[in-house]
This record gives sequence, structure tokens and C-alpha cells, in this order.
Amino acid sequence: MTCHPELVSESQYGLYMKCCSVCGSTFDQIVKSQRIGCAECYYTFAEEFRATLESYGISGSYKGSLPKRLKGYRSTLVDRMTMQIKLEEAVAAEDYEKAALYRDYLKVLNHGTETKDGQQ
Repeated sequence: MTCHPELVSESQYGLYMKCCSVCGSTFDQIVKSQRIGCAECYYTFAEEFRATLESYGISGSYKGSLPKRLKGYRSTLVDRMTMQIKLEEAVAAEDYEKAALYRDYLKVLNHGTETKDGQQ
């Protein structure tokens, strides 16, 4: 059964059913099949997933280890996002000296992620 996102109906749990706007999956279907329809389902049903995990005693974000090849990627990604936010804040506050510093730091971070052909 494919659900149309604009239609809302009662689910077996007595809650109004949400549908994924990409694949049309409902939370009931995901629970029954134990398979997520697509990547967008994670965002569409975030609250439902969080409640389900909490019912098993799991709360908060994942704090475990990552594969070695992803450790550097994650820290670089977090650094890049942090610097981008600080850059935008400095520009909004018209603090151009700090903005230039953050811009230069972003260039260094981006330079480290370029491939041989010069693309990211």
C-alpha cells in the first residue's frame, strides 16, 4: 500500500499516519517490514524512531567508534561546518577581520579534501 503524503488517516496505533514524501512509506509499514524505505524516511519519522529507541532504553546520539577511514572525515566535516557558521556570524556582525580568518581556515580545510583532478 502506497500512502499519499497529502492524505492523513488513523493508524493501528491511534496516531495520525505520516507518509514519506519520497517513497510513500508509512511508519506502520516500516515497523512491520523492519526496513526503512529511503533516506528521507529518517527525517520524516525522526520522532517516531527516537520514541522507539527510547522504549528500548536507547537515548541520545551515537557515541561509539567509527571506522578508521571515517574518523578524519567526520572531524573535518564538523570543523568545516563550525567555521562556516562562524564565518557567517562574523560577516553578519561586520567583523571582517575575523571573517577573513575563518575564510582562510575554510580554504585550508577545503584544500585538504580535493582530489587529484582538483574537484572535491
